[in-house]
Amino acid sequence: MAQRNARKLIHQKSGTEPIAVGKRRPGRALWLVAAGLVAGVAGGVFAFRMLFPQASTPEPSPSPLEQPKEILVPEEPVEISTRMRPGEWTEESLQEHLEEYRQQIRKMGAKESQIVTNVERTEEGAARVVVSWDRSRV
Repeated sequence: MAQRNARKLIHQKSGTEPIAVGKRRPGRALWLVAAGLVAGVAGGVFAFRMLFPQASTPEPSPSPLEQPKEILVPEEPVEISTRMRPGEWTEESLQEHLEEYRQQIRKMGAKESQIVTNVERTEEGAARVVVSWDRSRV
């Protein structure tokens, strides 16, 4: 049977204890095992936190009817407008667009007397529709 080195062969023949030089101590192996376990646990915790982040309490969403004052400045007019090319609209569809735009402005808080509607038709058959909220009217 082949021996790993000559030093071990000498100690086995003489029956004496091997010298501590070059010998692995059991404490070193335990430290390596412990360090591996700690690294494995830390990696597992990191992976778990990445896969399942901590749930934060959801903030209640603001009501869709309540608009922040920065968006609807009282002095500024509100306007909804569109342009339709020839053949894209009929008188019935134009009236439907106008009523839809009026309804959107009513939802923003405009009174019926404050809603201004303007429809411009061109000779080619196009139409420009503007529905606005004139806040200066009462």
